[in-house]
Amino acid sequence: MSQEYLVIVYDLPTADRSKVRAEHVKDIPANVPNPIRSAGAIYVDDARTKFAGSSFHLVANDRSEILEFLKKDIYYREGVWDIDNVVIHPIGNAVRLPKKMDGVDESNYKI
Repeated sequence: MSQEYLVIVYDLPTADRSKVRAEHVKDIPANVPNPIRSAGAIYVDDARTKFAGSSFHLVANDRSEILEFLKKDIYYREGVWDIDNVVIHPIGNAVRLPKKMDGVDESNYKI
């Protein structure tokens, strides 16, 4: 049975995501709304000057499905994400506010 998960995957300490960030961002719209319900970078500091990793709300059947999804991303393939220490928790959202992203087709979106 599918459910929504909070997923946090940190960048490896020596990783430089800037080299492949454009490809990573380009691939996001194809995965909204399934499995991605929300996604974005997390930062080390409030000024958002240094990336810490990525966070997702993903719909999946189980944790192994989430890992397989993450392993398809350029950040994993290029050694940016610390996949061995990914944090995965099932969640139940009480509210979700919309935020638009260029290239995302919302015509078939159902929460």
